[in-house]
Amino acid sequence: MAETHPFRLHPDEVAERARKFFGPEGLGLQLVSNVSGRMRFEDVRGFVEIDIVGDANNQSRVTFHYEGFENEVHEFRRKLARQAAEESRSPE
Repeated sequence: MAETHPFRLHPDEVAERARKFFGPEGLGLQLVSNVSGRMRFEDVRGFVEIDIVGDANNQSRVTFHYEGFENEVHEFRRKLARQAAEESRSPE
């Protein structure tokens, strides 16, 4: 399965959050590839591959390819969306 979503976060922030969420600190998946904005996490249950492309104004377009981790990918996507909303909220 593959899906692409925009986030109002810098690509480095998305990558750091992905490492924490999917890697040893989070789900315990092994980071098997991390090249040019493409990260791949794996274990015996499947994989999550994340392609992060920088856009204008510190935004990112993130494509998720995954097998066996649909719920986890959706949870991560929701967390990114919440964080982006919090960071883009203007002070009152």
